Amino acid sequence: MAKASQIESIFERLEKINAKAAFNCVDETKAGIGAVLRLLNDARETVTAGRISEILGVSTARVAVLLKKMEAKGLITKERDSADARITVVRLTELGGDKIAQMHSEMYRQIGHIIDVVGEARLIEFIEIAGEIQKAIIPSEVDF
Repeated sequence: MAKASQIESIFERLEKINAKAAFNCVDETKAGIGAVLRLLNDARETVTAGRISEILGVSTARVAVLLKKMEAKGLITKERDSADARITVVRLTELGGDKIAQMHSEMYRQIGHIIDVVGEARLIEFIEIAGEIQKAIIPSEVDF
């Protein structure tokens, strides 16, 4: 069983690197827009607003806000389904496709930089350890 000193040492290390700031370099809206763009880009069939909500695990209200912002930026089009007007069909525009290509290129640049700075072996080890930690986390029993 872990000792209190070991636990305190981990807390101190986490505070030093400011883990939240280190891994929170994209705001929630950009992350949401990126997720929707990736989903639309990878889709092999028609995608509805409801399906986006389901796949991303967010409320339909949140999806509606994201889609409104994305449509205003020209990244997507929204249409009513011809068979059922209650359903909104979402499609990627050419600009949205270009944005996906830019995101892909940026992701490769970022990962390449991390490999150059940290090293491939250490990065792989970090990812594997992070996966183990994720599996080991026990849900909190504290009721808020």
